[in-house]
Amino acid sequence: MTLFPTSFIVSVCLVLGITLSTSAQNTDSIILDSLSNVYGEHVHTKPQIAKEAALQWLKESRRLNENLQEARALYALGNLGNITGDYKNTIKYTYETIALLKELRIEKGLAACYNILASAYKSLGEYPKSIDNYMECLRYARRTSNQVQEANAYQNIATLYLLQKDYKKSAENLDRAADLYRTIGDDDGVLTTLFNFANILKEEGKFDQARKHYQTVLDYRLKEGNKAVVAYVNINLSQMLVVEGKCTEAIMALKKTLGLLEEVKFNSDIAIVLNDLGLCESKLGNTKSAINYFQRALAIGEEQSLLQYKSDIYKNLAQLYQKENNYKKALEFYKKGVTSVADQNSLDKEKYVVTIQERYEAELKEARIQLLEKEQKLSEAELQKVELTVKRQKLIRNALIAGFIFVLLTLIILRLFYIQRLHAQKELSLQQEENAKQQLKKMINDHKLSVIERYQEGQEEERSRLAREIHDGIGSDLASIKIAYEHYTEHQKEDPKSKRIAAAINNACIDVRSLSHQLHPLPFSKIGFTSFLSDFIDQITKRSDIKIQTFFFPEEDIDLLSEELLADAYRIVQELINNILKHAEASHVDVQLTKHKDHLNIVVNDDGIGFQKNKKQGIGLRNIKERLQKVKGTLDIDSNSGHGTSITIDIPIN
Repeated sequence: MTLFPTSFIVSVCLVLGITLSTSAQNTDSIILDSLSNVYGEHVHTKPQIAKEAALQWLKESRRLNENLQEARALYALGNLGNITGDYKNTIKYTYETIALLKELRIEKGLAACYNILASAYKSLGEYPKSIDNYMECLRYARRTSNQVQEANAYQNIATLYLLQKDYKKSAENLDRAADLYRTIGDDDGVLTTLFNFANILKEEGKFDQARKHYQTVLDYRLKEGNKAVVAYVNINLSQMLVVEGKCTEAIMALKKTLGLLEEVKFNSDIAIVLNDLGLCESKLGNTKSAINYFQRALAIGEEQSLLQYKSDIYKNLAQLYQKENNYKKALEFYKKGVTSVADQNSLDKEKYVVTIQERYEAELKEARIQLLEKEQKLSEAELQKVELTVKRQKLIRNALIAGFIFVLLTLIILRLFYIQRLHAQKELSLQQEENAKQQLKKMINDHKLSVIERYQEGQEEERSRLAREIHDGIGSDLASIKIAYEHYTEHQKEDPKSKRIAAAINNACIDVRSLSHQLHPLPFSKIGFTSFLSDFIDQITKRSDIKIQTFFFPEEDIDLLSEELLADAYRIVQELINNILKHAEASHVDVQLTKHKDHLNIVVNDDGIGFQKNKKQGIGLRNIKERLQKVKGTLDIDSNSGHGTSITIDIPIN
């Protein structure tokens, strides 16, 4: 469960960073501002009133053709959906906000939009879309120096790691968020990170420590009157009671929380509480009450598309119906639960379904046997006669099968001995020939790798020599020319031509220095690999019409990789970008580096003209393959003419 700081949602205008001219304080602007204030006052306590105010706000903004006010109102509706669990409307209104802000060429509010969009996708269980939008949030937050949104993104990324039970990385991201909140003096944000730290302790089973943190948050929010957060804290406290087996105590706490949630109409959280109430009633043996709670939770889950909770509810209902020997309904609900969760163990699902299905079919067979007994009125003697006949037939059949198997095994053994005698000499000869081929192949591969290594070492030495020549020769000459020209024009009258010449000389110095660094960069441990690669790509973007986006995840871990590996990665990306500039005719390129446990993954996508796989490959691609052959990496190319190209490369870390 993700919480946003109060400063993040109380005033939509502040979050988006959009202000209106003070000279426009007429009647219409006063109405719009009053609707904004009504929304801010009721967003945590009376969401229905807040929604009505936001809808009226949106309507009036469009009537008056106030685009900035329209963006604020759309964002308010999206944010409200994220709070109340109406995630479909969150996605709808937030995408409209993003489109309008981009149309107005306003970047300052985009980080906040991508943050709530990612949170909505996370709540719907669409984690790849969620992490993509969090990365967009971080990108825009850094571009606009918005530390609040950067901290919010880190905090929510931490909740994704928590769902994967990676508590260490979750805590690391929360630490990043807390440091940013402290830097900007956002005590409310620090308090929210404390809530999420308590969630980690709860998942780890450290309930006493978790309760301490939850109580701190609860005391503060009760004073503040924030009913939403009070409800979230009580849900987590109740869930710990359920795990500890204190079901009676948990039911009392959950019912109190349910009343609070129904008051503010937070439907998605109501579904969670109803599910927990069902679990408690089930453990206490109150099957009918448990089924009733699960059915109510399921109805809300269907409406809100809460896949992760629907799965739990389906399986809980299946277990309850199984206890009542209603295997038909048990099978029906378990199948629904299985299909709604893709990451469950398929073997366990099949075993459980088969178990229920066998019991259900056994129940049907027993009913049929009883019906046949009544209709045909078979006597006990006749049934025994049938059993004896069946046993006799089984004995005859088993004897025939055993005799056939014995004869077949004898023939197979004789055939095997015969084949072994015929092929013994031939197999020995083939084995010797194969050994010779393997030895020759190994020698060829070793020689080929040695040639590739010497060739690449020669390339690096030549690049280093050229870099020195350019830096010490041309670079020094240009620097001297620049100094001489500046000395010459120092006492001259300023004119546009002199300024253009000075700017041209300065640009030439920058280009020569950049070319020198590209040919032979400093050790990446000193300059930071991701920063260096980003600067290289930014320079290419400035010199061409192509748009290149870079993604590093996680950035800090990539910078800590070995110099040799990072050098290979840099040369590979450099070759791929140069090939795209020369041949692809692309307008957009994505470069993504992701560090995994045992390898570095590089993905480069472009929207260019593509190429045929069977076409003769150029020197650049051949150099990449030779470099990957040296480090035992892999290369995969997905391209067709007219449909762009996607290249995926994996380089082993160890």
